[in-house]
Formats: sequence, structure tokens, C-alpha cells
Amino acid sequence: MSQTLWIYGDSFAVDWKEDWCWTRLLSARLDVDRVVNQACAGSSNEWSAKQFRDDPHQPGDIVVFFVTEMSRQWFFEDRPYLSNLMSVLDIQDAKDLEANEADKFKAVQDYWLHLQRDDIDELRLEHMIDSIRVKQIEREIHLQIIPSFNINMTWTDLTVTHGSMTWNVCDQEFQSDAEMVKWYAQSIDTRANHMTRNNHLVFVDKLEQSLKTQVPLDLENGFETHMLTHRNKVTHPGLCKELVDMARAPGNTIPQDCL
Repeated sequence: MSQTLWIYGDSFAVDWKEDWCWTRLLSARLDVDRVVNQACAGSSNEWSAKQFRDDPHQPGDIVVFFVTEMSRQWFFEDRPYLSNLMSVLDIQDAKDLEANEADKFKAVQDYWLHLQRDDIDELRLEHMIDSIRVKQIEREIHLQIIPSFNINMTWTDLTVTHGSMTWNVCDQEFQSDAEMVKWYAQSIDTRANHMTRNNHLVFVDKLEQSLKTQVPLDLENGFETHMLTHRNKVTHPGLCKELVDMARAPGNTIPQDCL
């Protein structure tokens, strides 16, 4: 029987062309027949859950599902990457929305300013996870849920992961909080899935072991830390070439002394 690796989530799960990207390494190590990657950078949990619900999983398939920041909302059906509009106001799609669909733009702003509640977001996430649990049992699939952010998920035993991708891996690569702020102020993140190459290798080792042995996925130990400064934005050897090329493109905000 053929076996498929299904990947869902946000920018931590997107497939890049680098041969060391964890998504590519994992598919080779698990020796699956095919890979379907449904991840979308900037998307919400609802976007991922709908892809998961509608996909034709078969018994024995492997699913890796990243749970993103729970306040994100799938506001625009054709633009799932605008789920956290207030944090991406500088990207062109957000500028186009403000210019051409001002009523929708204002409605989203009003929601964030006046209606968004953490307790409701958490309740919605609980229901989503419960639904995924039911479908996991019905479809007889292997499932690994990974928190992208530092989300309180103590109410479920479905996720056997210690730590989160952002807090324990991504942010810890910077030498200081000040360097991290400067890094993100300089155009896009040039790391594939917000990790440098060596941490992709560490992550895929841990994820492979967790999937094969059911041991908890440990994101709190073993990763390289405190090696990046903002001056490494396009020069560090562990960056994604595709993203570096985008950062170097005309109109970027990379200072000359970082090139």
C-alpha cells in the first residue's frame, strides 16, 4: 500500500528548494511514495484545518500539522496569507487591500481593535484539535502536531511536543533580542522556515524519531543558538538562497554594510 506524507501549517511548514530543508529530508527518510504540502505562510489554523478535512488521507498516511498563532483569522478566502493583517501591513497585498477594498480593510482593523478575544480564540482552537483527533482515528493516520508559537495546549494530549518552533528554535538563533528586532526590520526573513540549515538537520532528526518511536518531540534542547546578528541577513551560510535573492532585490532594506 502506498504511503503519503501530508504537511499542513504556516511558514514553518512551507517547502523550499534547498535540499537540506526539513520537508525534503523527512520525506526521504520516511521513504514515502509521495508528499503533499498544503502549508501557506501567514495562514491561520482554520485554513490548515480545512485542507486537512478535505484531503483524501488513506490508512497509514503520515500527517505533520503545525498549529499557528491562534488569533489568526481566515478573513479572505483567496488570500489565506493575510490572516494576521495587522502584522503584515507593509506587504503589497495588504497595501492593495487598503487602497482597493477599504471597507474590508477597515472591518478587519475594527475586529482586531474591538472584537478579538484570546479566550474565544483558544476555545476555537480546542474544537479544531478535537475535530482533527476524530478524523485521525477515523482515517487511521499517523499524526504529529507541532506548535509554531508558544501556545497553551495543556488541555489536549494529542500534541506530544515540548516547546514551540518560535520560542525555542527560531528566536533562539539570534545573539540578542536587539539583533532579532534589527533582523526583522530588514526586509524578509532569509531563513527557510525561520531556521538556519544546521537547525533543519537537528529538527528533522527529532521529528523522524518522534514519528517512528512515538517519543515526545523535543524542541527545547539540541538546537544551535545565539549565532545570528542582523549583519548576517544575506551572508550566513545557513540561509535559503531563494529568500536571500528576494532580500537582495531592488527595493529591499538591507544596509550596504550587510551585503
